[in-house]
Amino acid sequence: MEAQTQVVDPWQMTIGLLGLLSGETCPGNPVPAARKPASRRSADKPVPGLTIRVLERATATRVTLAWRDPSRCAYCDQEWYRTRARRSGVCAVSGREIRRGEDVYRPRPMRPQALNADAMIHSVVLDEAGRA
Repeated sequence: MEAQTQVVDPWQMTIGLLGLLSGETCPGNPVPAARKPASRRSADKPVPGLTIRVLERATATRVTLAWRDPSRCAYCDQEWYRTRARRSGVCAVSGREIRRGEDVYRPRPMRPQALNADAMIHSVVLDEAGRA
């Protein structure tokens, strides 16, 4: 019996490995992004260098964002839901204090957990960003 070997394009492998290191989940990444347990960093202070773009406002409580954090991860089309904050924290975008019970947007829970799963964006901040 002959052993079958799979030929892997070195360029595609390089791009895939770079995607693993960056947390990139954009289409065209041939290797799924590695996931690390979410830290509380983005829940404690605003994320330096963070850019978000509202791609779609599907309903009054659900938006699709492009989230780019140069130090942790990038998501091209991540769904966020409006909910009540389960704990106090800080808005990842504005640095505004978030108190338990206030309206916030959070990433949709998924498995494996997104690198920014602990992040919160105050609803006022995201609503203003959607109008801009």
